[in-house]
Amino acid sequence: MKLPIIGITGYHVAPEEGYGGTFRGVAGQGFHVLGHDYIHAVGRAGGVAVGIPVQAMTTCEAILDAVDGLIFSGGEDIDPALYGQHPDERLWTVQPERDRFELVLLTAALRRQMPVLAICRGLQLLNVLFGGSLYKDNADRPTDEPKITHQFNRVPRWYPMHRVRLRSRALQQLYGAEEIQTNSYHHQSVNNVGQGLVVSAVAEDGMVEGLEHPDYPNLLAVQWHPEMMAVHDTSGLIPFQWLVNTITAESAKKAR
Repeated sequence: MKLPIIGITGYHVAPEEGYGGTFRGVAGQGFHVLGHDYIHAVGRAGGVAVGIPVQAMTTCEAILDAVDGLIFSGGEDIDPALYGQHPDERLWTVQPERDRFELVLLTAALRRQMPVLAICRGLQLLNVLFGGSLYKDNADRPTDEPKITHQFNRVPRWYPMHRVRLRSRALQQLYGAEEIQTNSYHHQSVNNVGQGLVVSAVAEDGMVEGLEHPDYPNLLAVQWHPEMMAVHDTSGLIPFQWLVNTITAESAKKAR
């Protein structure tokens, strides 16, 4: 049986950002960087991972012809101009080329009802695509609940930082639970939820941790990083197994 080919987006390092450190090359080169955790999680779930670098938007349909599913990965902050705001000191790195390429790619994938897993930044991108907005920093988010830390780098990347309540039946069935423990590596979060999107999971402080859309059953979006959790706990593989199983089910439908 053919193994599912799963395209994964990654960091886009523009030529003007320089080179050196852990990157290899010469001055003036740009890079596309893909985390090994994503590659390993896809492989363990039964898929084949391929990187999707930022390129001309006209290539998106050809890219989708070549893959069976997509993962929109974590990374830089999303350009606030895309949700009607301006950059300020609360922003970290912004990569507009990546934003615009991935928005076109995501739009085309949803039009095809292609299986899509959106992780961290991917969830935020999805929210922006549907007209939602983001908090440029989690500190801006008002809440009546005690705030918890969502960005903390002094623990292992797989460390379960807080509980997440699973609201949707689909997520509850997927995990076999109404509540799970997750890691957390994001300083931005969903503010206004995009049109048609449904909040499928929330953290202990009410922060959005999952999104679904009733018109796109082959879409799963989570704010945490399951690929990092998978290095220590097999429950981290659940979203990737969902992606592979969804691709397999869609292939079986087309073969009938």
